[in-house]
Amino acid sequence: MSTRRVTTADGVELALHRLRAHRDRRPAVLLVHGAFSGHTVWTRPVAGGDGLAHFFLQRGFDVWLGDLRHHGASEREPRSRQWCFEDWILRDAPAFVDRVKEETGYAPLAWAGHSAGGVVGLCWLARTKPPPETPALDAVVTFGAPGPGRMGMMRWWLAAIAIGICRALGRFPARALRFGSEDEAAGIFAQWMRWNVRGGWVGSDGFDYFAALGDVRTPLLAVAGEADTLFAPPPACNEVVERIGAARKTLLVYQHLSHKGMLLDPRARERCWPELVNRLGEVLTAA
Repeated sequence: MSTRRVTTADGVELALHRLRAHRDRRPAVLLVHGAFSGHTVWTRPVAGGDGLAHFFLQRGFDVWLGDLRHHGASEREPRSRQWCFEDWILRDAPAFVDRVKEETGYAPLAWAGHSAGGVVGLCWLARTKPPPETPALDAVVTFGAPGPGRMGMMRWWLAAIAIGICRALGRFPARALRFGSEDEAAGIFAQWMRWNVRGGWVGSDGFDYFAALGDVRTPLLAVAGEADTLFAPPPACNEVVERIGAARKTLLVYQHLSHKGMLLDPRARERCWPELVNRLGEVLTAA
């Protein structure tokens, strides 16, 4: 794996990783983690074999992995208290995409994001208006990315409690609570939770990201797990699929997969990953 430093428009240094350089031009996939994790969630070995990043690699993709600000090898303190969820959307996303396109010679590119990482890619597309002949992305893949309007009471209360913890501690202690491998910056996580509590993806300037998904024409492959009953149940993921304006969109639901299991459960390798990679290959080949 090779790593390069990418600087955002607001001067934050991000880490962008590439599994292997290729001499030929091939479809590329940019893997973006969600909250409480970094790029290693994609490379972590799964019982019986390699992680999802290497699964993509073995099937012919040019694989890239991004660390959003305050995660992995990207910049963290002291500015993290000033950051919000929209910084991932408006600054980190374009910095990653521009660099990957530059190094791959503008090969067909898919954004693949887990949970909030999938929402980041969709929201960036909703706010990006490239010419039809040069799409910003050729496909989006989401793993457990829920819409804002189907919140059960338990999830609503957890979101409200999380906002209070962020205000009190200046961070969300995900590691101590065993939610993931990394704590979350208070401003980033609090804005994301407020979106969930309020039932809408509305930016600080009033821009309605969820409503704008209706203008997005990029093909979408969404993955949901029936065992993901709290963070992103299938009906919440389907809300995103129904809203996006793409003619080519699919929701793939797998019975035994949990929110983390989409990336870390060996059962995902048996059916979910092969089906997903085959469908994505078809989309990018046609791009």
